[in-house]
Amino acid sequence: MAGFLTRLLGGAEPSAGPQREVTIGAGWSDIEVEGEAYRRAEVSRVFMGIGLPEGGVTMQQAHLVPEPGNQYDRNAVKVVIRGEHVGYVPADYAARVAAACRGLGRGAVAVAPARVWARVDDGTWRVRVTIAFQGTSEDEQDYAGQRREIEAREAQKAAASAQKVSDRQARDAVKAARREAGTVRGEYWANWKPSIAELKRQQRLEEARDFLVECRAAASREAALIDVPADPWLTEQLAAVTRRLGDRVGELAILEAYVSECGNRDVPDSVVAKLAKARFANGGRA
Repeated sequence: MAGFLTRLLGGAEPSAGPQREVTIGAGWSDIEVEGEAYRRAEVSRVFMGIGLPEGGVTMQQAHLVPEPGNQYDRNAVKVVIRGEHVGYVPADYAARVAAACRGLGRGAVAVAPARVWARVDDGTWRVRVTIAFQGTSEDEQDYAGQRREIEAREAQKAAASAQKVSDRQARDAVKAARREAGTVRGEYWANWKPSIAELKRQQRLEEARDFLVECRAAASREAALIDVPADPWLTEQLAAVTRRLGDRVGELAILEAYVSECGNRDVPDSVVAKLAKARFANGGRA
């Protein structure tokens, strides 16, 4: 530590004891360091050294090192952070800060808290260093970490959006497939209900039966796509028309075929009731 501080001060190695770090300027106004734009490489090394490769905000201890041999200002004071010369105390404050540093005597180096901000824009480090004499502090910010968090959120949003699109496309595909499977004579089977009702009203029962057979086959194809029983309405209507045509055995066969199609699934109560009546009418037990 002593060697490091001696190099900062530009003097010879002391003969005894480490150099003391002494905080100066308590209560002074905060000041903005000058010359950071010419010290981008040094600032980048500071941030790389503390694991902030894309910049951020960090509170560090600044060493304030007089530079009496400076050709432009004999009161110049370097600002050194983590061994890197990152700028100078502004000329308006340099004399006061230099005097405070000299007043510490030999074997001491002036220090003060510093807020360091930096960001990398297209490979260029943008920098601002503030000597926080008033003791103001700020939580550390990691811009690389923030970027990763933002990218992760955006990726999640994109994935969720893509999933919604995929789900919608899948639903649309199933809907289209169901409609195609359930199409009879160019129309979805359910659209023919009024026509079937009209055929029954006109006592055109054979035509109604044949139409119902076609619609029931289409409904069964549709139901198979989503693994559910077909709509019971068609079975009930077909059974009723078949009974009205005097075919009680056919009625029973239609209802029993539907129950068989249901497998382990629940059979609608309306079908169960009609099946019981049909069995009774055919001499069997309900």
